[in-house]
Amino acid sequence: MRHIPSLDGLRGTAVLLVVAFHYLSREGALFSIASMGWMGVDIFFVLSGYLITSILLEQRGKAHFFRNFYMRRVLRLFPLYYFLFLVAAVLTPFLHIHWRPAHLAMMFYGANMVLPFDNSLGWLGPLNLFHVWSLSVEEQFYLIWPWLVGSSLSKGTLRRVCLAGIVAAPVLRLVLLHGHPQPWLIYQSLPTRMDSLLAGGLLALLPLPSLKILRALGAAAVAAAGVLIWQGHSTFFLSRPIQGVGYSALACLAVAVLGMSLYPATLAHRVFSGSLLRFYGRYSYGLYLWHYLLSQPFGDVKRWTAQHVSFPFLAAVVGFAMVLSCSTVLAVASYHWLEQPFLRLKKRFGEGLGEEPSVRRREKTRRRESMDTELQTAPSFE
Repeated sequence: MRHIPSLDGLRGTAVLLVVAFHYLSREGALFSIASMGWMGVDIFFVLSGYLITSILLEQRGKAHFFRNFYMRRVLRLFPLYYFLFLVAAVLTPFLHIHWRPAHLAMMFYGANMVLPFDNSLGWLGPLNLFHVWSLSVEEQFYLIWPWLVGSSLSKGTLRRVCLAGIVAAPVLRLVLLHGHPQPWLIYQSLPTRMDSLLAGGLLALLPLPSLKILRALGAAAVAAAGVLIWQGHSTFFLSRPIQGVGYSALACLAVAVLGMSLYPATLAHRVFSGSLLRFYGRYSYGLYLWHYLLSQPFGDVKRWTAQHVSFPFLAAVVGFAMVLSCSTVLAVASYHWLEQPFLRLKKRFGEGLGEEPSVRRREKTRRRESMDTELQTAPSFE
């Protein structure tokens, strides 16, 4: 099993898009990409669907299938997630945080079920936890999908399940839009967002499509997204055309980009294999959580730069750079001091897929591959 660097770079691109959406000025043609940075979350969904399905297929039929999968997810996701709530609890008397019963839902990955009805729950004093809704969507997906993949269902049946979900999600969104519901409910619910996760899962269940097919899919997705943006006169994620079928179009685009990045000779592979994007991919989880948790003080940083830097363009760049730098430092520190001790425990629960191997393991793999290339296995990822 070998590590695919381009997938780290794709993950890094996704998290940088989200940070740009939250903190980079959206005014002016140069910063127009920031207004579409929310699409980074859709890339995360597709990538998660692909990687998790790849993991499950690799481990399918092995002993302790479910125990190993869920314990590895717990060790990867829980430490930092609950550390943020611990920080909030410790700071409660100093920040005058008002806890409510609904916060229990957020602690147990139900943020996407309560925030659409009361988004004030996302604020714990000056700490912003609104963004954990996306982690809730993924965790809820993890509660269902492994049981299907780990069952006796054939790959062909699983593909049909993916296709059914990919079709059902936009249909459900269109039905809900007809009734004028709370738009945040459509944006944050698993049933209405499952097409992105299942699109990634479907890619893992199929033989890797040819570059010709992937390019055609990407071009069609870009064209469809362009029409929807023109129709709704907006790139905002709560635009009705985007909510209707736009999320599905973006899922197709993410699938195309992901697929092309798996081909070594492509531009996508070269771009996403760059060291900077891979760096941010490695620390993407912490960066995603920290950058918005501190949105209030980071907002103050942006305003300070706007007041003290004469040129608006330069002020926007400096403010964003300061926020990104602070978030990066926190992400790197939390990864090495908090997350890594738990990540080392994952080896007790089966083999990982696509994680950064140790130097010793890399050397062992290199020697084995040089002795007998026929012993190489097909690529797997985590």
